[in-house]
Amino acid sequence: MASTYTTRIRLEKQGSGDNDSTWGVVLNENVIDLIDTAIAGYTTISLAAGDVSLTTNDGSADEARSAMLHLSGTLTGNTGVYLPPGISKIYVVRNSTSGAYDSTILINGGTGHVVPQGSSVMVYTEGTTVTTVYGTAAALNFGTSVNELIPVSAADVRYVTTSATQTVTGDKTYSGSTVYTSTTVQGVGTQAYSSPVSVAVSTSSVEYDLGAGNNFTTVLNANVTFENPVNPQPGQSGIIYVRQDGTGSRTVSFAANWQFSRGTGPTLSTAASAVDALIYNVRTSTAISGFFVTNLS
Repeated sequence: MASTYTTRIRLEKQGSGDNDSTWGVVLNENVIDLIDTAIAGYTTISLAAGDVSLTTNDGSADEARSAMLHLSGTLTGNTGVYLPPGISKIYVVRNSTSGAYDSTILINGGTGHVVPQGSSVMVYTEGTTVTTVYGTAAALNFGTSVNELIPVSAADVRYVTTSATQTVTGDKTYSGSTVYTSTTVQGVGTQAYSSPVSVAVSTSSVEYDLGAGNNFTTVLNANVTFENPVNPQPGQSGIIYVRQDGTGSRTVSFAANWQFSRGTGPTLSTAASAVDALIYNVRTSTAISGFFVTNLS
């Protein structure tokens, strides 16, 4: 009886009575070795110009059976890497190609997925469509920028892109809590920062709106009270730079929600134009821990 082959990873199924005295070799090479490749195999696919169809062989080595595909080479045009149709499988795909073109994993006639250069993705197919594990264009792309790590939508600010300047056009929410308000945010590496917000003295008092940003500046032109901040978010931290005006000797007292070591508020530098820094962290909506650094100027 002739051998047959499994439909997904093409393993040989020996017929009854076949391969007398050599069936063990067939089992080892055409089944066990190929299972090893399907689970942990790493195959490099060289790309240049034109589409590439992965090889498929019954009972012997091929490209499409491998668990991991490494796309390499210099692209001179957009390139499709075609998986065998009608076969369900999971792949980890690494793209280290160069050249300003796309590499797309797809099945002929089906929907594919572009693998960004310098990243790796995990995809699966049911035999027609190639989909990332998380099902979105940004899913599980392990590259160099943070926006490749988290699947997002246009209305969801859980990250800030890491190039140039991005403007958030309105208050954004996540699980019902405001996480950032309208402001210009600049990215550096995987961190983000905003310009300090200037808050003026109003009739001997200063009230900071912590929903407007994290960092603030205030020039003292009188003895003032720092009122309890509005819109504090537990876990929020920042710095308030306090500068004396040209006269100097201005003093600051603090409302009840400001809390300092040993229960004592800080004494500011008194020289004209002196700069101090109030470093704060919001423990609760009514408890803001403060730490003072004096005489920065």
